[in-house]
This record gives sequence, C-alpha cells and structure tokens, in this order.
Amino acid sequence: MRRLSLLFAFLVLVAAALPARAASNSADVEHLHVQLVFPQALLYPAGPNHAALYFKLEPGWHIYWQNAGDSGEPPSARWTLPDGVAANPLQFPAPTRLPLGPLMDFGYENEVVFPFSFNVNPSVKPGPATFAAKVRWLVCRAVCIPGNADLEEHIQLSAKAPEALTTSSVDQALWQRGIDSLPK
Repeated sequence: MRRLSLLFAFLVLVAAALPARAASNSADVEHLHVQLVFPQALLYPAGPNHAALYFKLEPGWHIYWQNAGDSGEPPSARWTLPDGVAANPLQFPAPTRLPLGPLMDFGYENEVVFPFSFNVNPSVKPGPATFAAKVRWLVCRAVCIPGNADLEEHIQLSAKAPEALTTSSVDQALWQRGIDSLPK
C-alpha cells in the first residue's frame, strides 16, 4: 500500500511539473506549422475584419488546393465563434501542379496563406472574444498524413468602427501576401 501511495505522489508531482497547454493561435505538427493570422486587433460591423490561415511546410511536403486533382483534400476550418460573428470561406491562392507518376494534383509547397474574413453583426456584444478553429488538412510527400490542430485567438469586438485601427505588421504582411497570391 505504501508503494502505491508513493507512486501516486510521484505521478501528482510529475503532472504538476508539466507546463499547462494553453490554446494557441499556432501549432507545430508533423511536417508543417499552421497559424491563425489576424492583421487587426479589433473586429467590428462593416469593417474589413480580415484574417488568414497560414501554413509553412517542411521541404518536399505539400497540401492541397480546393480542387485537389486526382487525389487529396483541401484544408478546412470549423469555427466556434462569438454570437453575431460568422466566418466566410477560405480563399485559395493559385496552386502549383504536383505530378506523381500518371496522376496530377494541385496544391502548395513551402508556404501558403489562405485569406478569409469575418462578418460582424451590429448587435454584437462588445469586448474580448475567443475565436476557435478546428483546422484539418492532408499533408503529403510519397504518402499522405491527415492532420489537425485546435487553434484559438482572442480578439476585441466592437459594435462600431474605431477612430483608429491597430494592426499587427507581421500579420498584416502575411495576410497581404495571401491576398496578392489570389487569382485575379
């Protein structure tokens, strides 16, 4: 019985020493980095309300375009949003050809930014809000591996447009790269 008590105490100490896993706006997972990008710190009705999903892939690995070709599946995000907020679909930049033997797929290597936006209802409750996404993808090289991550960002909501809009230059630059890569 004493051994069981010592084992239990040891497990409690180990658990207490582990860092708490707080939700994050990014994840480093097998063969890629995925991140939610919010160029502005405030979302409001009729505002630009821009956002993006950013993937940075290991060399030789790829993810798929919305029309993947002979195989594959595009990335997707399932949102849990505050009342009065709705997410628009991801926009897909022009893909590259990904030939594999007699098959032809379409997708992205190295890195890709999928811009999108949120609609904010004028009746939204102002204040801090949590935007959570369950992101799914298929990352491939010679074989494909399904992946997923739970991402979360805390953004301020407002019922009206601000006098001045605060932006994140890093996120703004990533979002802009995504917009610039969309088909014209």
